[in-house]
Amino acid sequence: MLQLKWNGSEIWAEDPETIGKIRQNFFGEHKNARVFLNIEEALYLLQFQNAECERDGKKIGFNDLASAYAKAEPRLFIRYNAFRDWRDRGLVAKRFDKIQGLGAETAKKYPSQKMQIKKINAKIVWYPGSLFSILEDEKLGKELFNTYWFGQFGIYKQDRGTLLKLNFFETIFLAKHFGVKVISANTGTEANYKNIMEDVIKKREYTKQLYEVYEEWRLHDFVVKTGFKFGSHFRIYFPGASPAKKGKWIHSKHVLHIFPKEERLLISEWSRAVRVAHGVKKTFILAIPKMDESDYINYPLDYLAYRRKKHKGNLIRETPKDKPRYLLEAVSEDDHIGGIELATLLKRSSDQKLELLLSISDRESAITYYVLKKVNIPDSKYEYYEIEWMKP
Repeated sequence: MLQLKWNGSEIWAEDPETIGKIRQNFFGEHKNARVFLNIEEALYLLQFQNAECERDGKKIGFNDLASAYAKAEPRLFIRYNAFRDWRDRGLVAKRFDKIQGLGAETAKKYPSQKMQIKKINAKIVWYPGSLFSILEDEKLGKELFNTYWFGQFGIYKQDRGTLLKLNFFETIFLAKHFGVKVISANTGTEANYKNIMEDVIKKREYTKQLYEVYEEWRLHDFVVKTGFKFGSHFRIYFPGASPAKKGKWIHSKHVLHIFPKEERLLISEWSRAVRVAHGVKKTFILAIPKMDESDYINYPLDYLAYRRKKHKGNLIRETPKDKPRYLLEAVSEDDHIGGIELATLLKRSSDQKLELLLSISDRESAITYYVLKKVNIPDSKYEYYEIEWMKP
């Protein structure tokens, strides 16, 4: 039986047999012939490793020990549950404040290129109350739709109709970059892209942030369409995609969601959007625009997490002797997370060359993992991350 001791502030093991067993499994820190444990390590050993803890000869139970730390560490059970699940999988996690070191972060590269822009002599009519514009020139409408996949020519997935319908992102983009002349249906006068932006801002929150992300991906020659059906702001097609290609309808493989830094969401709502994307076999990409250096905050970091590696044809667990894989952050389905908090976690993980791994505890204490991997868009103003469900 493992023997632990507690003096009200520190938890440790001192008998050789206990020290040997817990060090073999990378628990605690060895110092002055003792191994000192943090609270979640001690709780795990009590609950699952047949350990006993005593103070002044009195046996200390799980709740006795946990309660003594709960006030100072209000997220204790959420953190413990994440630690417990990772350890149950035979994997090692160490508190971030105990071990720090650069990991081996890898970023994904997307096949972007510079969009070929040309000036177009055309007139479209803007309907401010509907946030749509209409191009009646059938020939030009087909060209914009088939070559650039701007707007919707005719009726969606139906071979009828001759109007090109453009949403407000497309209207602003064409007015700004293609020189398209826009006439307001309300006034009969010309409206520039700034006027159109002002119209949209009155009806749609975070218009500028959404448009700036849209514009950046478009200028890198990605096709950006609405992601409404998939619970996201946009769906993304890689350069070269066109609705005019023969054969089956082209399906997007990525959705893009903008998380403004001012916004706060329940973890359960945020997770739902990711699950919808995964349910239709699409990669979920997250953008947090308009972050300044002064926006980042001092946010508590939880664990460095290790996984498994191949060794002589077998998978073996990684240990603190290896580079860590993840910054593992513990949250619950009833927590709120804001754009600033998430951006801070992403920056801290990137600074440590780690991937961010969110461990979400539901109300039955089951754990769901999402890993966030950086996406490289050349010369990008912003940072983007793929979010994938992960099973350790």
